[in-house]
Amino acid sequence: MGELQAALESMFDAFERGDTEALVASVASEAQGVDEISRKWMRGADEVQNYLRGLVSMVTGMKTVVTDGNETIEGDTGLLTCWIDQDYTVDGTAQHVSAPTTVIFKREAGAWRFSLFHSIPLPPEEA
Repeated sequence: MGELQAALESMFDAFERGDTEALVASVASEAQGVDEISRKWMRGADEVQNYLRGLVSMVTGMKTVVTDGNETIEGDTGLLTCWIDQDYTVDGTAQHVSAPTTVIFKREAGAWRFSLFHSIPLPPEEA
């Protein structure tokens, strides 16, 4: 496992522990992402951090496994492509997500922070 995958796994670990402060600290200053609930782009650390704070209070029992990581680092920018499998509960309903994922990281204050998180959940494979 490389340093970017370790940073991503650390972010998920903070979420799984309910450590909101550690989770929002993983967000880069110019972060972007998609709010799946409102179906809109979030742009800037404040929007992404507020979204994550809300998710921590909505999601329970999350467990994430990151596999097939491939990373490229150039200076203070890193690109990680990987596969994530997540199990969690929202509003009492168990969910499973299996998704190819792309994360762009920026090194800020000596730590890798994500500036773009993009994941495409795929439907279950047919038997």
